[in-house]
Amino acid sequence: MNPSNKEMQLHKNCQLYAYVLTSQGKEVPQEIQDCIDDYEYVINCSEDLYKEIKGLDTDTFEIIVNNKELLESRELSYWWEMYKEYNRIQRELSSGAR
Repeated sequence: MNPSNKEMQLHKNCQLYAYVLTSQGKEVPQEIQDCIDDYEYVINCSEDLYKEIKGLDTDTFEIIVNNKELLESRELSYWWEMYKEYNRIQRELSSGAR
């Protein structure tokens, strides 16, 4: 059976998370590597990826996220902008629901 769109996005998130970690010389956790290697094993690492990017200093952020020469960086930059927008909308919805 083919992976769903959600499974493919979770798989891509794991790839991006691994890119951020390896770009900093950090080890990729086995569960993230398993997600990258196998569509049957998907995990949601979005929050971990968000926290890792948010914790980057300005220079490292520019090198890893805003490097227009690398496809991974361009994909990560797009993911970062979409995730920030998702968080903004979630805040608006939760404050409007009160």
